Amino acid sequence: MSIDTAGRRFRRLLYGSITIVSVVAAVLVVANFSHGPELQSAQINVNTAVERSGQRLLLQANEPLDPSAADTLTVSPAAATTATVDGDTIDVQFTGILSYNTRYTVTVPEVRSVAAGSASTISYTFTTANPTTYFLSPATGSPGSQVSDAVLAAPVGGGAPTPVYQAPRIRQFVALGDTLVVDTVNDDATDALTIVSLTGGAPIVVNLAGAGTITSLKANPASKLFGYTFTPQQSAHYEAQPDQLYVYDITRGNDYSIPITGTDFEVLTAKDWMFIPGTTSLVAQTEGSDLVLVDTLGERDGTSGPAPIGHADELLGFVPTTKTLITADAGSRVATDFGQTANPSSAFPTVAGDIGSAAAVVNAGGTTLQIQDSGSGPGTAVAKVDASGSSIIFALDTPESAGHAVTSVCVAPNGLYAAVTTDAQHITYVDLSNGTALGTVDGRDPNWCASR
Repeated sequence: MSIDTAGRRFRRLLYGSITIVSVVAAVLVVANFSHGPELQSAQINVNTAVERSGQRLLLQANEPLDPSAADTLTVSPAAATTATVDGDTIDVQFTGILSYNTRYTVTVPEVRSVAAGSASTISYTFTTANPTTYFLSPATGSPGSQVSDAVLAAPVGGGAPTPVYQAPRIRQFVALGDTLVVDTVNDDATDALTIVSLTGGAPIVVNLAGAGTITSLKANPASKLFGYTFTPQQSAHYEAQPDQLYVYDITRGNDYSIPITGTDFEVLTAKDWMFIPGTTSLVAQTEGSDLVLVDTLGERDGTSGPAPIGHADELLGFVPTTKTLITADAGSRVATDFGQTANPSSAFPTVAGDIGSAAAVVNAGGTTLQIQDSGSGPGTAVAKVDASGSSIIFALDTPESAGHAVTSVCVAPNGLYAAVTTDAQHITYVDLSNGTALGTVDGRDPNWCASR
């Protein structure tokens, strides 16, 4: 074969290869333009989405997107969002808190790449967390039935309750993540306080200030603190002050309780008290209804003491997901935001109904829950009350509930649900947006109420 013939053959092969590569590239470009952008990955924390507002869903496509994609986004069921496009990612921010155990679909139609071409629809579906709640199930005493009191766990959205701790004569308990603090009654009618790990750790018996009873027990899960008021057993030798306030830091393991002192430097007798959510501080109401602010760790270290902050007839509770405490005083409601230092107090919006009948605070807009009378008798309904009026979200109106009444109501940490307890020892979880009952369990003292 001559050199010229070989050269001509090489050139034919080279040009043919270039043509094939060009055709393949063209096909890929046409395919890309005809299909439009596609979803490559998505990220969202389904646990924090039901706890706090402002959570983000990141939708990443396979190519840079035209910014107009953010304008057509929808969510089903409806949820308020803001959206922006950054390169190949659509950043979706939920402005509110999402519902428990709910399947959400985010759809973005008419999505185009920055290189134009065909439009496509990007869609992503996720299901939010169904958190576990805890409640107390007293022993029934009947043959073959539960012989000890038990703390049970169950998902809010339904599911069979399971016992996580059992003991004779449980008076009350609180839950802090994977830890329970359980108040039990001894044979001599005094109380014992035990820290119980739900992950297999050894229990810790809290050293109380002698023999006596626990009169309140509350938890601050985010700060790993619990607190209690303690009334010593009466003695012929000294006068025992009731409702003495103590706090315990579970991060320190087997430790001593922190005595909370008043302005007189004595252990504070608390008429009522509440942790400021997400902090190591608390607000206590004295016997004279004065209010003091206390940094509990400052009390332990001796670096700070109680600070007087006013007066209140009643502590109504903190607005869910905030550090805003609502109090009632002289016929008015006052909101104090401990998350800010300038002008922390303001008037709470006026709502219909008796000021003293508010059982729980729902939001900063003035909405509260009240136990009311209904056609079935006194204390047989729970109403959601705001400036525009009230609406019943729960009522004992069945033949089976005749003769029973609502004993307590409290709001979920995210402010979207309520736990209603009756004297028949039934707890019903209610969606506050529409009054839908998510489920009912046999028991009392749901852990949602333990932070009030």
